[in-house]
Amino acid sequence: MVAAARKTTTSTTSRSPAKRATARRPKAGAPPNKQDTPPWVGEWPRLTGRQEPKHEHSFAGDETDGDRCARFGHRVTKQRSLPWQWRTMRKILSRRPDYLWTHPDVVLVCTRQQGKTLILVLRILFGLFILGENIAYTAQRGNTSDAVFKRVKAIINSRPSLKNRVVSLTGGKQGFGEIVVRSKLGTEVTVQFGVRSGDKGRGLDRIDLAIFDEAYNLTQDEVSALQGAQVASANSQTIYTSTAPVESEHPNCHVFAGMRRRGLKKDTDLLFIEFAAPDPPKDALERKAAREDRENWRLAEPSYGVISKERDIERFYKTAVESREASKVALWEADFLGWGEWPADARFIDPVIPIKEVWEPLANYAPELVGQKVLAVSRTRDLARWAIAVGQRTIEGRVQIEIGYYQKATIGQVAAYVVRLVELWDPATIVIDDHDPAKPLAPYLKKLDVDVTLTTTGQIAVAFQGFVDAAMSGDLGHTNQPILTEGLEVAMTRELPRGDKVWDDREGSIAQVIAATMAHWGVLEFAEEDSPAALPSMGAGNPETTSSHLDVLGAAF
Repeated sequence: MVAAARKTTTSTTSRSPAKRATARRPKAGAPPNKQDTPPWVGEWPRLTGRQEPKHEHSFAGDETDGDRCARFGHRVTKQRSLPWQWRTMRKILSRRPDYLWTHPDVVLVCTRQQGKTLILVLRILFGLFILGENIAYTAQRGNTSDAVFKRVKAIINSRPSLKNRVVSLTGGKQGFGEIVVRSKLGTEVTVQFGVRSGDKGRGLDRIDLAIFDEAYNLTQDEVSALQGAQVASANSQTIYTSTAPVESEHPNCHVFAGMRRRGLKKDTDLLFIEFAAPDPPKDALERKAAREDRENWRLAEPSYGVISKERDIERFYKTAVESREASKVALWEADFLGWGEWPADARFIDPVIPIKEVWEPLANYAPELVGQKVLAVSRTRDLARWAIAVGQRTIEGRVQIEIGYYQKATIGQVAAYVVRLVELWDPATIVIDDHDPAKPLAPYLKKLDVDVTLTTTGQIAVAFQGFVDAAMSGDLGHTNQPILTEGLEVAMTRELPRGDKVWDDREGSIAQVIAATMAHWGVLEFAEEDSPAALPSMGAGNPETTSSHLDVLGAAF
């Protein structure tokens, strides 16, 4: 079988001796090729950046089309590739013996301003005019999409041999552009440029090449929008490329992070290339020294000395440091050293609160409740669902929590539902995280004279730790609702700049967990007691459970 004949390579793949012997000799006046590289690859005296990536995972294949693409690019742009650009193009356009792509999936993680866009532009032009591919290029920002469109358009307009094949050329503003051409094969093909959305590319019946640029903010819905049309292609390829993300700043980096994990695990049919400096030290002072080490700049940036220059990197660094914001320094590290903050894989992380050992034994279906209730509202990041939790003390001094509402609804419907609960229970307050997507509910409720507490970042951190501590010590009760248990099974944490932890709501739907956490905190902060609360449990045992489920917090739930 063809697949069995291929093998994984983790280092630079050189051209075979036969191809080396047939390489076209440089023309007179071309820069000297000291390493016998072809004339479409330049020799750059100032180039000191490391040309080999920090990580590479690829399979052996015929890289002739990579050379054809680089040669074609040299002819139409009069620009020679840097060695790393040429090597990357060869890997991307490598073919198996059956002429299918060796790497139908490509992951390129590259530091900022290295010339990655040239690779994409040449891949688009080569695919469009030579291979006859339908192509969809998407970016996170409209100005990025427009810039790539204009660059492709300028190259086409500068070459009569390409311009004469254009059937139509539209857009190039506000994040959309489209070019239709007659390819070398005689077929009429299209390339679309645009800002990502859930319906991008749906007008194309077949997509042979999908490019997700700025993939640090790529969602699964945006990927799925193009996959249907890719199925219709006999030989489709997908390129994911970006600088390394910073998870705290890029909440939708999980798709790109998942593709990178596949590369690190040496997954089949995948090309993975990552340019970065050696891993940073864990000690803060040592990390600072490594961050300022010019040798690490050189190792992280393959175009160092030609496109990226020490002077510019240094002044950008000073700006980040002078901001006195940890997030700005983290972004600089990701952009110029490749030190991203990658999210962990939730499939292999133990729950914050052990489910079997801790959470399930806390189930209490018939508690004796005392004091005021507190409501808390949260909303999923995709704005699809709302979660409402209620908390109240038990006679033993624990806090009993329950999720009473978790469904799709309009903001008006949720406001009306909360008002009904307020009329029924007269809770001490309604708690909403000031940074939660549920925050727009607050003005609605305040107009209806409903007391709302918007929590600060510091209070959110206190609420998280208090919730976890209460569960671990047995000072919390619940009714063993599957929706809450399932949320806790996948919920992960993230660290704030000062080291405090909070629930990470950027992956998955854990609005129910956040609502429960805030309800617990609200009871401790605002609810009056009808009887004295007991001291925190010393771990002598778990609340008694019963086999029947009882809605303990009111008929409205």
